[in-house]
Amino acid sequence: MKAIVLMMCMVWLVAASPPLSPSDATDAEPKEAGPESQVVSDTLPVKPSSTHQLIVYYFHGTQRCSNCIKIEAYTKEVVDSAFATQVKDSSIVWRVINTDEDANKHFRDDYQLFTKSVVLSDLADGKQVRWKNLDKIWEVLGDKATFQTYVRDEVSALLEAR
Repeated sequence: MKAIVLMMCMVWLVAASPPLSPSDATDAEPKEAGPESQVVSDTLPVKPSSTHQLIVYYFHGTQRCSNCIKIEAYTKEVVDSAFATQVKDSSIVWRVINTDEDANKHFRDDYQLFTKSVVLSDLADGKQVRWKNLDKIWEVLGDKATFQTYVRDEVSALLEAR
């Protein structure tokens, strides 16, 4: 039953999302972001004492279902608890991005997004060197512990791969 509800949510999200086209990627100047989303440049400042920074993105659209909100909450909770030290020293940064906002549409192409997603972006000296879309989040969403273990393990694996 959960799988059916999940599939229905995903179908609705894809159907409700605006079509993607090459013209969606823009170089527009960032606009003022609301409290639920942030406009982020392609490179973020890295603390002088660190050459690496990991950005944990949660990408969503304007239309959000309860599962989308759950993905955001579960991911933020595991990042804040399992990586509290790295969050405090800004070596791991949490970002919530609404990809329906004009200034953020480029992320759809940048990370090949087609639905709500959690993406890990590894930066070295302010430049992205690798990224990973955690594409199994929808499969494990029905079990909070499994979901959070998946996210924690993927973040840890990327940190260890440095």
